[in-house]
Amino acid sequence: MKIIETTIDKIKNYRTDYLRSLSQFQELFLELMINNSDFYALQFDNKLIGYAIRNREGVLIEYYIKNEYMPCSKEYFKQIINELSITDIYCKSFDALLLNDCLASSFSYSIIGVLYRDFIDALIMKDPEIKMQKSDMKSIKFLLEQDDSIKELFETEEQLKDFIMYENVFEFYKNDHFVGCGMVLRTNTDWDYCDLGVWVHPSKRGMNFGSQIILNLRAFAIGNNMKPTCGCAIDNIASQKTIEKSGFVSKYKLINFKTNLYFKKAINEF
Repeated sequence: MKIIETTIDKIKNYRTDYLRSLSQFQELFLELMINNSDFYALQFDNKLIGYAIRNREGVLIEYYIKNEYMPCSKEYFKQIINELSITDIYCKSFDALLLNDCLASSFSYSIIGVLYRDFIDALIMKDPEIKMQKSDMKSIKFLLEQDDSIKELFETEEQLKDFIMYENVFEFYKNDHFVGCGMVLRTNTDWDYCDLGVWVHPSKRGMNFGSQIILNLRAFAIGNNMKPTCGCAIDNIASQKTIEKSGFVSKYKLINFKTNLYFKKAINEF
């Protein structure tokens, strides 16, 4: 097999096949890495049989091969790890091919994220006094003036502007008092899945406002023919409780596998 650096446009159809092959949809945390990643075509006998995507830190974030070549996946996977100097792999637990090859390679691993794809009845009642207001360009200054923890939702002012222009950003109020904000972001513009992001003002935390915001965001997403998902870091217990009070349940995790090259690099640096 040959591994050839390419562009995302040249593997787009294969990436569509990959996303369709998953039992659940892509995680926004990984999707946002795509624009700052390198793309590789996998070729056998001059035929494109799949692709791999590695971010700039040496993390493999996607790996796909066509069904007829899966019997050799373990061999191809090993070649990708070595030739692309992969030190880490971010694997969604519902990505069967990648998970299987990581486990077959006996890589050490840790769970780094909780992925929510299903929901049941909420554990709290929806508060009718909470008002949802769509943000516009006039909101930018107000949102940037909030506590630095709001950067959990956006990294830069430019990103916030893009989210307001092209996605759905909302402010939430109770009795005219600002309690937090939230976002409904399309995970991939070619699909109808979206990710819900929530931030609660520090003075309003511990009062179920985060769960109330999720209830409103989820209703908005469903009402606009989008399929809502969300996720958070494994060590963010507060966020997990907030998400689960809104009715989301998690059957899936985001796993970080460490390859043998990771440990070789660590030894050399030591």
